[in-house]
Amino acid sequence: MKSLCLFASYFTKQEIPYYITVYLKELKKHYTEVVFLTSQEKLSPGSLQFLESENLALLLVENKGFDFGQWYQAFRRVSIHNYDQIVLVNDSCILFKPLDEFITWSATNKADVQGITLSEAIYPHIQSYFLVLNKKAIALTWEYFQKHKIKESISDVIHTYEVGLNKFLQEQGLKIAAFIDNNGYKGEFSPYYYCVDYHLSKGIPLIKKKIIFSSYRRSELSTLARMIYNINPNDYLTKISKEGKNLIIDLKRLIGVGEAMTKIDRINYSLLRLFYRVAKPIYKLIKGT
Repeated sequence: MKSLCLFASYFTKQEIPYYITVYLKELKKHYTEVVFLTSQEKLSPGSLQFLESENLALLLVENKGFDFGQWYQAFRRVSIHNYDQIVLVNDSCILFKPLDEFITWSATNKADVQGITLSEAIYPHIQSYFLVLNKKAIALTWEYFQKHKIKESISDVIHTYEVGLNKFLQEQGLKIAAFIDNNGYKGEFSPYYYCVDYHLSKGIPLIKKKIIFSSYRRSELSTLARMIYNINPNDYLTKISKEGKNLIIDLKRLIGVGEAMTKIDRINYSLLRLFYRVAKPIYKLIKGT
């Protein structure tokens, strides 16, 4: 089977971040071709050497439309019909252990669209940080891309692509499946936050980099507080470290990377989280009466 992995990325420095290089090397073990998508026109000599040594293709794209904008541009420039499988991956996660278990599952699962996790919010959909399109889904995805093209706002991307593409493919009779379940959760919150502890216990191989780098958007913090979410990255690093010899990444190199929250941000978040922790039971009690 001939497969193509399109890895969407965004970073501002000339050096490809360490956690991305780990991810790319692992993907190359499992997919025929891996194409690194970036808008960074001036990569460092070391980064260019890394891509060449790992036999990773480089494709420069415009920084438009977030990850789906990059994937759309790549679809326009590669011969998609030459592949039996196209995998859409982005750099929003840190891969900390091998993909072997997922790849074994993927090879035996018969779904047309596969991924690591699934969300039930709005409409059942595979979360787009890792989206596997098998043969039937490739042409339909290109058809959908051609119709909707690049969406500039994050809300439009979520509505049109994160949810809309999955809905479209299912309406065409295609089946979707996720590697890790959500322990029965079907609520409004994103499973990669709400179910993170459960996912780690079930052997998920990656984690959102925001969780480790504390690089949340301010607009996200209220929602995270409502789900009584723990923002302490050390708690998650401790759980990941239990993988021991199975780890493919140096966790020490992740500490202090990214846009960490300030002390004031953390205090404000703790207070907001405490408010919701107290308010939730009271609300449920009142609603019950």
